[in-house]
Amino acid sequence: MNIPPATRIYAVASGKGGVGKTSLTLNLATLLTRQKKRVLVFDGDTGLANLDVQLGMKPERDLAHYIAGQFALKHVISKTPQGFDLLAGRAGHQALVNLTLPRLTQLMNDLRALSENYDVILLDIAAGVAPQALFLCTQAHATLLITTPDPSSLTDAYALVKLMWQDNATANAQLIVNQASKAEAAQVHTRLTTAMEKFLHLPPLPYLGNIPHDRLYATAVKSHLLAVTAFPNCPAVTALDAISRNLP
Repeated sequence: MNIPPATRIYAVASGKGGVGKTSLTLNLATLLTRQKKRVLVFDGDTGLANLDVQLGMKPERDLAHYIAGQFALKHVISKTPQGFDLLAGRAGHQALVNLTLPRLTQLMNDLRALSENYDVILLDIAAGVAPQALFLCTQAHATLLITTPDPSSLTDAYALVKLMWQDNATANAQLIVNQASKAEAAQVHTRLTTAMEKFLHLPPLPYLGNIPHDRLYATAVKSHLLAVTAFPNCPAVTALDAISRNLP
């Protein structure tokens, strides 16, 4: 089934863990919901799912029930207090840890069948370059590639783009630089774009913006709070709001 033209699917991915991908996903979902968008967030870290924990939720049903054939996908979706819908996973569940690409394909087909109910679907992808993560990135209209100026984060971000291109002929990444000034983010963008052009022969990497260092945003993350709720006027939220209004 084709995705309705109005529905946009974004994979939120990073080559390296610890770059703020999950908190960015949840804050972005909340901002989009406040913009009157119908939003669904899918916890694509099938082995170490934790979005429900981050939101302080205990869903009665989750992805494990769907994989076991107990419920249709639409019946394991929960409404969050922030107003968007959540397709929660279950950390450490054997069937999800070993989820095969054919099962993931079926999952994405079922997700597309529900897409007419949403304006935006966010896929929170597991950090790294596992086949499941790469596959989910290829299913999106765009992959929001999250990195920081840390050299290892840059290296891993490049590896993610490289494998997406070499293994799947997909180059849909759009860069967001977290925990960085505008000048630092510009340097990151230049370095990644130069490497992609030189070694992969890809066009310049689209750049969506930077999220600055922000003590209040960091405090919210450590306290398991959403910054958009706890500190709605902090610089990081302002920057993320601007990004949310310019998604491709």
